[in-house]
Order: sequence, then structure tokens, then C-alpha cells
Amino acid sequence: MELDLLFIVWLFPIVFMLHEFEEIIFFKDWIIKNKTFLTEKYPKFSKRFFSQFDGLSTSAFTVAVAEEFVLLSVITIVSVLFETYLLWLGVFMGLFLHLFTHLIQFILLKRYIPAIYTTFISLIYCVFSLNYFIKNNLFQIKEILLWSVIGVTIVAVNLVFAHKLAFWFDRGNRHMN
Repeated sequence: MELDLLFIVWLFPIVFMLHEFEEIIFFKDWIIKNKTFLTEKYPKFSKRFFSQFDGLSTSAFTVAVAEEFVLLSVITIVSVLFETYLLWLGVFMGLFLHLFTHLIQFILLKRYIPAIYTTFISLIYCVFSLNYFIKNNLFQIKEILLWSVIGVTIVAVNLVFAHKLAFWFDRGNRHMN
């Protein structure tokens, strides 16, 4: 089977969700099991991290992931419909670079972290895809670099928004109960 750009583009939301499912399923229990270890090993980081994420419910975390998935899906659909892939490339590169944060966490902590298994799977997809783009001259190196910066910026800003959405969701649920 000859791979093509459309196959890679449509596969991206699937790879993204596969990666996120591991985080959704294991994040809360992992936090509970590793709180003491993290607090002792990284006290400054832990104070900030736990103040943000310790009380976050799995449902709220899932809301944040759902928002990211919807945005990624809209970007994918619009890119395919209009046959313009630079914004998609930027978001793709944002995820690609995000995967390296999980690798760094894994190396620093020297233990399982939620998302590390699917990080390896996702990295295979990303490396293969980037190689395909370059080998087939679909994107120039300058475009890849520029849209990587744009994509990381979009992903970072959206991540802040998604986390705020998760906290609003939890706050709304507490008021309803």
C-alpha cells in the first residue's frame, strides 16, 4: 500500500486519542501512588503541580482532552477540505514536540508515567510522517520550522484554555452536587 498525505492526516486524531486514553485512564491513580515520591524528589515542582492537578477529577481531565480533540479534528477536517495543510502541520509538530516532554519526564523520574507507552507509539507515527513529508517534498524545512513554532504556540495556549475548562467543569459539578 502506498501511503499518502491524506492517510497520515486522518490518522493524526486517532494517534492523538490513543495517546490521551492512556493519560485519562492512568493519570489519577498514578498521581495518588506517586505523590510522596514526587514531593520528596521535586519539592518545588510538586507544590505547583499538585496545587493545580491534585483535585482535578478524571471527568474534568477528560473534558480538557475532549476540547483538544475537537480542535484537532476541526483543523484536520478544514485542512483536508481546503487542501491546505500548514496549520495542520503546526499542530502535528506541536504534538510531536509535546511527546518529548513525556520522554524527559520518564527519564527524570526513572519510572512509568501515564502516556509513556503511547508516547513511543505516537513517536513512531510522527517520525515516520515527518520523514514522509521531507522525502516527498510536501513541506520545506523552513515551513516545518516556522509552523512548528506556530503549532507549539497554539498547543500551549490551547492547553492553558483546556485546563481552565477542566477546572470550570469541576467547579460546576461541585455546585450541582
